[in-house]
Amino acid sequence: MRIRLLTLAVCLFLAGCGGGSGHATVAATQTSTAQPSPAVALEKAARTAIEQNAKVSDYVLSNNAIPSWASQSTAGPALAGLRGSAAQRKAAKVRVRVLTSRVTIHSIQLNPSYLSAIASIVDEGRVRVYKNGRPERRTVALNEPAQVTLHRVGNEMRFVVWKLTVVK
Repeated sequence: MRIRLLTLAVCLFLAGCGGGSGHATVAATQTSTAQPSPAVALEKAARTAIEQNAKVSDYVLSNNAIPSWASQSTAGPALAGLRGSAAQRKAAKVRVRVLTSRVTIHSIQLNPSYLSAIASIVDEGRVRVYKNGRPERRTVALNEPAQVTLHRVGNEMRFVVWKLTVVK
């Protein structure tokens, strides 16, 4: 008997009796925490990695050294290539001062597994080359189209630039 009374009380409570209109009105507050789709979030992560990699590249050009924060955006053959070119410039006593730099991302294609991506970019800028501490007469304009291969970092929504191939 107690269970029936308890069930009846719960039913009356849920039905919202005494509402006046005869219909139960349930006001639910919904907070919209619409998460972007994984593809959108990963594309944004790829863009961020490419932009950060461009900053790393500019730093390496100017300082002939790899910064401690390079691994946040660059890894694998791309990082090895930066190390090698920095060592060659340092051995040849060549320094490059970056005057302007801009990377334009034309497209990003995510792999269906979301573990990698390929981007088409153009790296543009102007630099001044110094040999043995003396500047060259002219500045050099750069306009390098490239294909960038990115790898995802574990299960994080983060990519690193893995390989960069200049397209002629």
